Amino acid sequence: MSIASLQFETFCSIKNKALGLREPSGLTIDPEGTLWTVCDQSRKLFQLDTNGQILSTREVDNKGLEGITFDSRGHILVVDEDAGKILKYDPATGKEIADRRLKDMQGFAAVSLCFGESDNNGLEGITHDPVRSEILLLKEADPGLLIAVSDDLQRIVTVDHLDKSRGFVDEELDAEAIDFSGICYDRVRDLCWIVSDQAGQVFIYDRHNGRVTQRFPFEAAGKTIRKAEGVTLDRESKYLYIVCDQDAELARFRIVD
Repeated sequence: MSIASLQFETFCSIKNKALGLREPSGLTIDPEGTLWTVCDQSRKLFQLDTNGQILSTREVDNKGLEGITFDSRGHILVVDEDAGKILKYDPATGKEIADRRLKDMQGFAAVSLCFGESDNNGLEGITHDPVRSEILLLKEADPGLLIAVSDDLQRIVTVDHLDKSRGFVDEELDAEAIDFSGICYDRVRDLCWIVSDQAGQVFIYDRHNGRVTQRFPFEAAGKTIRKAEGVTLDRESKYLYIVCDQDAELARFRIVD
C-alpha cells in the first residue's frame, strides 16, 4: 500500500518549563488516543492531547530516556540510551515494574560488536508490533539497526541493518551519516515509520522485504523541523505526529493514500 503524500496540518508548542517539558524525546499514542512523550532532563513521562496540551505527568527515577511505547498489556516501555536497556512502567503511577538490558537477552552476540562501552549512538527508539508480538528497538547510528525482541523481553529475534542496501539514502548525506531518531509501527499497513533528524526525512520500511518503500522530507509550510526525536500515528493511521526536542514542538501531518 503506497502513500500518495504527507500533508502538513499544524505545529504547536508543547514546551512547559514549569512542568519540566523542555526537550521531548520519543512519542507514542495510547489505546484511548492520547499522546505520550518523555523528557530525560526532568525524568518525567508526559501525557498530551493531540493539540499538545499536557494532561498529566509521571515522575520516573531514570535518566537517558529516549523512545516510548506501550506493550500488549498496556504497560509503558521506554529505552534508556545510556544503560542500553528497556524500562517498564505502570502508566497510572509511573512506578517502575521491570527493566531489561539488551546485553542480557538471548541472541545479543549477533549485535554485541555494534555496541561499544562508550557508544553514544545507542538505543534511540522503541515501538510495539502486536501482529508479531515483538518490541522493535531502533539503534541511532554507527550502524543504524532495527532490533526485534520478543514481547517478554527475553530474546533478540531479528536484526536489520538500516543501510543503503535497504534504501536508507539521502541526496545530501553519505549512507553512514544518516541517523535514526524515532520509530512507530503502522498496524493498518504493517509497516514501520522511521524518522531521521539529520536527513530531515521519514522513511517507510517494510520488514517483510527488508526495504524502504517510500521516504518523505519534512515539509511543514516553510518551517524547519529541527531535531525530530519521535514519531507516532493515530489509531487509524490517518495522521502522523512528529515531536521535536530542540524547539519542543509537535507537528501533525495528514496521510493521503
